[in-house]
Amino acid sequence: MNLLSITKNFANEDQAIEHLIQQRWPDGIRCVKCDSDRISRITSSGKTGKIRRLLECMACGNQFTATSGTLFHDSHLPLQKWFMAMALMCEAKKGISALQISRHIGVTHKTAWYLCHRIRKAMEEANAEPLGGTGKVVEVDETYLGGRITRKGVGAAREAKVAILGIAERSGRVHMQKIDNAKAETIKPILKEKLSPETKQVVTDGAPVYGWVVPSIVPVSQHKVVIHKDEIEEFGEVSSKTIEGAFSLFKRGVIGSYHKLSKDHLDSYLQEFCWRYNRRGMQPWMFDTLLREIVTKKPMTYKTLTREVF
Repeated sequence: MNLLSITKNFANEDQAIEHLIQQRWPDGIRCVKCDSDRISRITSSGKTGKIRRLLECMACGNQFTATSGTLFHDSHLPLQKWFMAMALMCEAKKGISALQISRHIGVTHKTAWYLCHRIRKAMEEANAEPLGGTGKVVEVDETYLGGRITRKGVGAAREAKVAILGIAERSGRVHMQKIDNAKAETIKPILKEKLSPETKQVVTDGAPVYGWVVPSIVPVSQHKVVIHKDEIEEFGEVSSKTIEGAFSLFKRGVIGSYHKLSKDHLDSYLQEFCWRYNRRGMQPWMFDTLLREIVTKKPMTYKTLTREVF
């Protein structure tokens, strides 16, 4: 769903709320406290004159809204602006900055930054199935971000680099996450969790760490090594071009949209790219898929996001 569809389908706040209710409770509204289906709708005016659309449970008397207990919770932004930001993030293949979002929907940069991170929270792949499996080829590699520091030496630049581990299925899903280093004790637990031991073939580069970490998860015969400098132009069986392409897409987003990312929030941006990449064939349904994820995730406060509370 693009911006034109958002403005046509949700011309007012009531239409946006009704769509949210349908996605959150497809079988009818239920109380968020006692799960009763005896719900009454109430429309009232707040102290500022703003219309409040409440839902009241006839069983326990609890009053709530369509956004209660979700990532929309305690947001003063109209749902129409939320929907616009969601559509922009779904459509932006290389990502979109909070500053650009703020210009599009008419909010401050701080509000847009908080809004975008709540949307990224909904893009977390919770309880995702391991990558690979019977008959599938998986590529594993690492890349680095940053490293250039003005008036600092090579040692300082090396320390400033941030390592990212990537795992990609051929013609399938991808997983990327920040890692402290590229040592075996760091990589092995991640591969053990994210990689299916039944994978047909695992392709890595010639880094020594993969020589014993990968065979500890899949049989030795299923591990293939590619030498980047000798890699042929054609997409052969032994190639790591899939994960390299995913890394390239993310870095184009960093260079062209974000320019600079904080280490603290890097995983959130990586999750956003992986979520969108893994659903690249679901473009017409991506917006509603994201909306259903938002209503199932718990609220996230600004202080939690900025690490002021844990």
